[in-house]
Amino acid sequence: MKSIKICVVGLGYVGLPLARLFSTKYPTVGFDMNQARVNALMKGHDATLEVADDLLQDAINNHGFKCTTDIEQIRDCNFYIVAVPTPVDENNNPDLTPLYGASTTVGKVISKGDIVVYESTVYPGVTEDECIPVVEKVSGWNRWIWYPQ
Repeated sequence: MKSIKICVVGLGYVGLPLARLFSTKYPTVGFDMNQARVNALMKGHDATLEVADDLLQDAINNHGFKCTTDIEQIRDCNFYIVAVPTPVDENNNPDLTPLYGASTTVGKVISKGDIVVYESTVYPGVTEDECIPVVEKVSGWNRWIWYPQ
């Protein structure tokens, strides 16, 4: 197996601590759509206080952790963890828009043999029925071609 390079998509209260911790063992890139958030994180400060500044700064300065909004910076990753929110509306129906966006992002950069893990809280079937079809459509790959049964 080739060496692991991790991308965590979504740097919120789940994604950032996960990415920071992975960065202590593996090359890791955090990807988020919010440029202001990425700028603050790269300056070593997490305004949400999910990760202490000293731990974030250690990850950046000593473990090569980086955060970006540039999709080209995650193209060479081979293990993608999607950790975006799944908000609900006033009727408690999930809004899958962040998952569709993250799946589109992954679909643009994924290569054969790469692994995608969804860490977002969703109801059963969302990953297979909603997310993977987006990755397949955007990437042009079909999961049965990648991993025949």
